[in-house]
Amino acid sequence: MKKIIKFIKNIINILFDRKIKIIGKFQNWKVALQNSSSYNNKVIFQKTKKSFEQVLKKNAKFERDSIAFYENSPDKELISIIKKIYKNKKIIICDFGGSLASLYFQNKDYLDPDKYQWHVIEQKQYVKYAKNNMNNKNLKFHTKFNSLPKKKIDLVIFSSVLQYIEFPDLILKKVFEKKTKNIIITRTPFHKKEDVIKIQVVPKHIYAASYPIRIFNKKNFLNKIKIHGYKIKKKLSVEEAIDGYVYQGFYFKKN
Repeated sequence: MKKIIKFIKNIINILFDRKIKIIGKFQNWKVALQNSSSYNNKVIFQKTKKSFEQVLKKNAKFERDSIAFYENSPDKELISIIKKIYKNKKIIICDFGGSLASLYFQNKDYLDPDKYQWHVIEQKQYVKYAKNNMNNKNLKFHTKFNSLPKKKIDLVIFSSVLQYIEFPDLILKKVFEKKTKNIIITRTPFHKKEDVIKIQVVPKHIYAASYPIRIFNKKNFLNKIKIHGYKIKKKLSVEEAIDGYVYQGFYFKKN
């Protein structure tokens, strides 16, 4: 039944031009940025905030990609990984680019709150809003990676993030320098060709915006992580494909 509903939705989106598009091919990130409205677009933040307000009112369970979800939809793979990591100790989780703690609210009811502290790194406007409107003892917000606790980070999560960063290698370098043992990279587009920079165009019914996106060469991307002593512990299920590009997820663990 779910597959039938998904198929019908795709047909409707195509007919009414409601599908997300990935277009063009740009020489570098700067040029792509000049031809888009950028990810810092206030429209995106306002739509995200509006949806998240339903979470604060306890009408919705969580917000993701500016859309409010009104039913439980736990990420069972993520929950299982976190539980194994915090089995014998309290852990620190870094959710890089985690919006208004989308993953936290999606999965918190299935995790022991005394076993972890969840840190989100986001843009200034998200952090300011979160600090003014949330008061969770195990949920913190930051604008910089360096402002995280000096204690060792047990898990770093990149969920639909690295493709939207101009210099993803620099961010990963900081994670490696922290000697983080567990890394999850998911909802990320890969292909067999060389890395390419394009523009993602979001339709008006979600929010009218566009921003640069990088499609990674899968082999090169995985090798960059493996050379730092990480192995793929698990390939994660990702039911996502945008404009012909397949999205994938991996759980890496350092040897």
